[in-house]
Parts: sequence; structure tokens; C-alpha cells
Amino acid sequence: MVSPVILAVLSMLATGFTDFIYKRARVKGAAPALFLLYQSISFNATNMAFVVYSGSVNITLVTIIFGASCASLVYLSVYIFLKSLGLGQASTNVPIFRLSFIITAVLALLFLHESATFGRMLAVGLAALSILTLSSSFRSSPTSFTAVLQLAFATSAYGLFGVLYKIAITMGSSPVGILVVQGMFFITYAFLAAKREGPIVKSRRILVHAPICGILFSSSYLLLLESLKHGDVSVSFSIVQLSFIVTSFLAMLVWREEIQVRSVLGIILAVLAVLSFSYP
Repeated sequence: MVSPVILAVLSMLATGFTDFIYKRARVKGAAPALFLLYQSISFNATNMAFVVYSGSVNITLVTIIFGASCASLVYLSVYIFLKSLGLGQASTNVPIFRLSFIITAVLALLFLHESATFGRMLAVGLAALSILTLSSSFRSSPTSFTAVLQLAFATSAYGLFGVLYKIAITMGSSPVGILVVQGMFFITYAFLAAKREGPIVKSRRILVHAPICGILFSSSYLLLLESLKHGDVSVSFSIVQLSFIVTSFLAMLVWREEIQVRSVLGIILAVLAVLSFSYP
């Protein structure tokens, strides 16, 4: 059996590359609603590949309920996140969004009765301080207040999604089954949102980026779900959210984004928070 921590780290890497591609697509002018529609097609195709590989898929009423709920939270949070990327730097926006693990960890400690160790309590404090530090760096931008509000809402929704994943696994849902249901509802939301904003057209900038994000997203979620089968969500989900380090590094390397001292401090505090969640 592969360690839950290793699975979470692999999920983290896939998520980090996804966020980087998200930012690149937004820089190229990709519309969020249309982008998510094309991404959802690739996401569902990848899910079907997992079904073929596993040989079967088990979908129960519980799987449908939680799959639909997760799809709703993911679509809402990712759509808002994509829009926010047009209001700030990836090296700042992505860390704040990925700090959704605070919500997940606190809910897991309160309602899933996961261990409230010293390390996890320390992590909550470090993560909260990190959010304040990262958010303060937005004040240098005229659109900072709007970006912070959008990201705060998206972060909360994504944090709740992490808890629902764990509950679904605990109640016997299979990882592939959850992904299949989640993908079906996600593509429905994506189609309706894209149709509402205008005609569904082909866009080279979207067709280049969206399919890659769909594959990475599906793979990342499957790895996370497999990790949650034997690991605590407060640890696994937190490790996955370390993905912003990958994204920020790529952003600095490729786009030469200017990183303020407060941003660097916020990222360091976030890394310490994630590491503290794993401390016994």
C-alpha cells in the first residue's frame, strides 16, 4: 500500500502545475466560464480512462449526493479563483486560495474527531498569520480589496469541499465513483455558465490549456481520494495545498513576477503551517 503522504505529495505536484496553467491561460485572455467547460470535457474523459483501467465503477446514492455537492463547491470556488487571477499576481492569489486547508482542518478536528495535536493547533495559528500577511500585500494594488473578498469566499468553499471528500470515502464511496459523479455535475454547471455568458466557440488559447488542466485535475483528485482512504483529511488536504509553492516558483521563473517581502514571509509561514499539520 502506498503511503497516504506520498499520494498527497503527488496530488500536490499535479495541483501546482494546474494553478500555473490557470494563470497562464488567464494572461492569454481565456474566459473563465468557457475555459472550465473545455476543462470539464477533458476531466470527464480522464475519469472514464480511470474507469476502464479499474474495470468497473460503483456508484451508490451516497456517492451521487456527495459527488454532486463536491462538484458544486469545486465549480463555484474554481470559477471565482480563475476570475481573481485577473486581479493580481499568481504568486499571491494562489497561496491565499490554497490556504483553504485551514477550513478543512478545523472542520475535520471539530466534526470528524481527528486528533487535535500540538502540531495541528500550531498550524492553524501559522496559517492564519500567513493569510493576514499575504492579504496585506494586496494593498499595493487598486483592485486588492475586490481580489481578497473573492478569494476569501472561494477559499471557504474549497475548504468545505475537502471535508466532504473525506466523509464520502468514510461512508464507503469509491474514489473513481466520486470522480465520475463529480465530473458529470461539473460539466453540467460549466455548460450552463458558459452558455449564459455567450456563444460557445473554439478558442486556441483555451484548447491549448484547458485539456491539460482537466487531466491534471482529475489525476490530482484521484490521488487525494486514495490518500484519504487511510489518512486524515487535515493532513492530506493540507499537503496538497502546498501546491502553491510549485505555482509560485514557476511564476517567478517564467514570468519574473516581483515578490514582495511580505509575500515571501506569507509563503514561508504557510509552508511551516503545512509541515506543522503533519507533526505528531
